[in-house]
Amino acid sequence: MKRKIGLLALLLSLALLLGGCCRPPVKEVSLAKAQLMEAQEAGAPTYAPEKYKEAENLLSQAEAETKTECQKSWKTVKLAQQKAQEAKEAALKAKLLARAEALKAIKRAQQALAEAREAEAPQYAPDLFQSATNLLAEAQKDFQRENFLQSKKKADKAAQLALKAKEAATKVKEELARELEKRRAKPSTHVTEKGECLWIISSYPQIYGNPFMWPLIYWANKAQIHDPDLIYPGQAFTIPRDFSSQEKNKAVYFAKHRGPWSLFDGK
Repeated sequence: MKRKIGLLALLLSLALLLGGCCRPPVKEVSLAKAQLMEAQEAGAPTYAPEKYKEAENLLSQAEAETKTECQKSWKTVKLAQQKAQEAKEAALKAKLLARAEALKAIKRAQQALAEAREAEAPQYAPDLFQSATNLLAEAQKDFQRENFLQSKKKADKAAQLALKAKEAATKVKEELARELEKRRAKPSTHVTEKGECLWIISSYPQIYGNPFMWPLIYWANKAQIHDPDLIYPGQAFTIPRDFSSQEKNKAVYFAKHRGPWSLFDGK
């Protein structure tokens, strides 16, 4: 019995002796921390997040193991160093690629804004054009700060807005051109015929298509119209075309409120 107890004590002492011979990898942990910091400075959290997180977890694991599993901590810290180095290298490579892509995006946005400017977007689509200009400026600032992913994102959005500004400006100009063509296609004068009155003339599709707009004709030809309810065949009236919406509304209001057979012309 005494021999068994002695043997057990000997084995326990040997185990403690062997366990006490394991030196914790203090310097190796410090080196792993330094490598992880280098990876962080290289942009690994942004450009190689998975590898960086793996190295970070391994380092935390190695630090915990130095207190409970000394031998295992050596393997873990070496792996943490390896992964930190891989994260750094991957980040540097990805960052260079992101820089190139951001630069291309900025150039595309600049070209899109130039095309929008040629389409007169600052005049005909000012809000869209200004938004695109502002976003491009932000993208360029992010590029200078080496925030390449954000820079590309903003530059791409700026290019999209610039394209919309160009399309909007082109559409507005086309609408204005069509409206001008319509005005040019309509007569600027009208020679009266028997049975016509200002109401009828104003209602003609080629004139205004609206009988209540007759005061526009009256006001433009007052020199030869003494009574708006009394005109004569053969009179050549000027048909106003360049009138504002306010002038149109004023004419319609006057036509609807002057009363029957009144000689008051409202002007």
